[in-house]
Amino acid sequence: RYDLKKMADVSHDHDALLVVDATQSAGAVPIDAPACGVDALVSGGYKWLCGPFGAAVMYLAPHLQNRLDPGLVGFRSHKDMWDLQADRVEFPATAQRFEYSTMAYGCAIGLARSIEYLVDVGVARIFSYNIHLANLLIEGLEKRNVEIISPRNEKERTSIVAARFLGKDPAEVARKLKAAQVMVSLRKDFVRFSPHLYNQPADIQQTLDRIEEIL
Repeated sequence: RYDLKKMADVSHDHDALLVVDATQSAGAVPIDAPACGVDALVSGGYKWLCGPFGAAVMYLAPHLQNRLDPGLVGFRSHKDMWDLQADRVEFPATAQRFEYSTMAYGCAIGLARSIEYLVDVGVARIFSYNIHLANLLIEGLEKRNVEIISPRNEKERTSIVAARFLGKDPAEVARKLKAAQVMVSLRKDFVRFSPHLYNQPADIQQTLDRIEEIL
């Protein structure tokens, strides 16, 4: 995991902005963008945030909301979208200026409800629980001589566990796991596991049992 405060300080010392892609963290790792001095943060909604495809979130620091102009514009870009004219556009003085076209409202509402749920549970609690699940998984994989290639230090990682099955085709491993109702992500030469708050220790054990059968 990255020290966003340190990165923001270094960026600002060099008159640069810190823009963070939090898609692999939002919903699973506590992030306080304002406290860390982050200038902008974006995240897809379909990963740890457990939302639908088609919606995302963006944070823009208040001091930038009236300074940055969007790269894409549409009828919603104008401060009064019903008064947009072809020969001029006046952006709102807020981050709303980046909402340039018709939104996928159903997706946005679904994502909002998901975020509300995660906040109610507590992202710090989710993070601690997910690390516990990942630790169980790592321990079990190592007992089965599976190579862990993701960070081991808890200060450097989330619950994502990347594993290489020596002597095995990762695509075949992933296929067999999915056939056994164990959802993983296939990468070039390894398999990625991502336990989240909806998983239980029993799911980890089931995963390890299926892996043992494959091996």
